[in-house]
Amino acid sequence: MTWTRPKHFYRAVLFGFGCALFVYLLVRLDPAEIFSLLLGIGWYFGLIAAAYAGHQLVRAIAFWRCVTAHERSSYWDIVRIRLSGEAIQFLTSSGPFLAEPAKVWLLRRRGLSIKHAAAATVSEYLIYTFTSAALGIAGLMYLVSNFQLSRPESVAAKVIAYTMGAFLLAAASAIIFRIYLIGAVIKGASKLPLIGKHVRLKESDVRDTEDLLFVVLRDRPLRLLSVLAAECTAQALLVLELFVLLRATGKPFPVLHPLLIEAATKFVGLAFFFIPGQVGAAEGTYALVFKIVGLSASAGFALAVARRLRSILVAGVGLALAPLWRDAPPSREP
Repeated sequence: MTWTRPKHFYRAVLFGFGCALFVYLLVRLDPAEIFSLLLGIGWYFGLIAAAYAGHQLVRAIAFWRCVTAHERSSYWDIVRIRLSGEAIQFLTSSGPFLAEPAKVWLLRRRGLSIKHAAAATVSEYLIYTFTSAALGIAGLMYLVSNFQLSRPESVAAKVIAYTMGAFLLAAASAIIFRIYLIGAVIKGASKLPLIGKHVRLKESDVRDTEDLLFVVLRDRPLRLLSVLAAECTAQALLVLELFVLLRATGKPFPVLHPLLIEAATKFVGLAFFFIPGQVGAAEGTYALVFKIVGLSASAGFALAVARRLRSILVAGVGLALAPLWRDAPPSREP
């Protein structure tokens, strides 16, 4: 049996598990109420789609600002690359582990060198992750301090918050003191018995790429501030989207809840990347967070489905744009 067959088999099993969890939660949380909530969204879905489209367009601005090559791709190229990457991330079980390298490849097709393409992609992803981690830590700690959580829920929230805090501390230290952390991680991974043979990157190439990362993250503060501002705006648009979704339910809610829910569910995609589309896992997480903050678990499930529908819409746009890349000239740079 080739490697491809078991990989597809495991993906099918995980997708089946996610679908089973989705059906279980749907039946357990009152299907009639969930369908009623989804139908009640109505024209609000246009606002939701607009907010999410704005989120993607603003992140494309951040991505564009991270390209340090003298001859940049156009902003429209970056938008298409982002949407193509979103399609890959949503439709596969590889999450960002395939979507981000795909963006590197697409940037190379637009004429950038592999080093500039990798540095731009990693920079944007890291800065977005920084803002997500900060928001997630604040939201989770607020939940632990102000809501009644069970012991397992409290422990899980603290573990996630502390892990994100350690990530932020390590990243900040590496940036401030110019520590080549990525190179050290890759060098360590190359010595591991199972995955070491698959890590075939030249140390000098990794070092050059990290130098380009430092151009964005450390050496040019104004560029970094502009990217941070764009990423924070993108986060705000997700909160706005959630606010519109909660308004669509027709039930009252505290004004802080959209921000709190967005923060508490921030890393669903990364935590459950191995389940295609995070089917079932996302709905279960939203239902749990809604229940913790005193809202209907059915509403959490319904709103997760609504967000899934807008993600499918974006993935469809990304797939529609994919043929436009066929005739793109490949990079001639190393």
